Amino acid sequence: MLKKIFFLILFSFGFIELFAQTEPAKATEKESLVNWISLNEAEKRNKEIPKPIIIDFYTSWCGWCKVMMSSTYSDPSIASYINTNFYPVKFDAETKDTIAYDGVTYKPTGTQKRDPNEFAVKMLNGTMVYPSTVFMNKSANFTMSAQGYLETKKIEPMLVFTLENGFRNSSYEDFNTQFQKAFYDSLQTKVYESVKWQTPSHFFIKDQKPDEKKKIVFINTEWCNTCRVMYRTTFSDTAVSSLLSKHFELINFNPETNDKLYFQDKEFENIHSKEMPFHQLVYALSRNGLIFPQVIFMDEKNTVVDAIPFYLNPKVFKSIVRFYGEDIYKTKNWETFIKEQETK
Repeated sequence: MLKKIFFLILFSFGFIELFAQTEPAKATEKESLVNWISLNEAEKRNKEIPKPIIIDFYTSWCGWCKVMMSSTYSDPSIASYINTNFYPVKFDAETKDTIAYDGVTYKPTGTQKRDPNEFAVKMLNGTMVYPSTVFMNKSANFTMSAQGYLETKKIEPMLVFTLENGFRNSSYEDFNTQFQKAFYDSLQTKVYESVKWQTPSHFFIKDQKPDEKKKIVFINTEWCNTCRVMYRTTFSDTAVSSLLSKHFELINFNPETNDKLYFQDKEFENIHSKEMPFHQLVYALSRNGLIFPQVIFMDEKNTVVDAIPFYLNPKVFKSIVRFYGEDIYKTKNWETFIKEQETK
């Protein structure tokens, strides 16, 4: 399966160099709205209910640490997103306490006031800049670090990238470029609105007949941010759109629809059950491996060829579209195809 190949592209550790200001602005008295917990508590809760972890590394003398608390972490939208989806930890990088985490004990590196704790040294890769923020998705073995003050516009894509597994098929730098284009570039609206989509109710009908084009079914929701980035940038990318219009019909499938749909002579509904909270058809198309976003590739006979989960950036998606659109998959495996592309 192609999706297994993508899992090998896992971005296991990312380190983002951000501008660290040396002259901090005066911090206000406004308190953070984030519900910070201890490192031990985050570890305990994560074992019970897995969630990504965000760690704010600060020091008592760091002015920009205070500014970040009173601005970024006091933004209601950012705080709500973190409180709902992450275990947030506020960690004094110079604590003289002995810390136990993930089966390892960490001690202070010295007795002087500004000597850092071994845990901070490890997590920050020895670059002791404050504030620094670490984003961890332990279930996917993903860790990313960012140096310096992060305003809301900078931390937004980092949170989404970590929570929604954007790292599966993309570097952070590329994802951030597409994220900014999707949400902050007003000119992008006309670009993605020009992409021609069909609705599920138009395509998945009774007595459905094969036609000359292949199909791509894009399973996505409004509350999935990587879905929105992909919808607004990947499908409308110039190099991608020309291939799509040549080989595929596009179906934009929101799994929360209540329409009665038909596929392979079977009827599908949205029964809204605890076991099946979305439309029955998305489970059939994804082969019971539903993950948002997900791209379903179908041949001219309306047979599912592959179901690929997680965010796909334009470069990766272009290769996949060629692989299936030009029927390369019928004569070559994915590994051979990619190696040939890399040598060109």
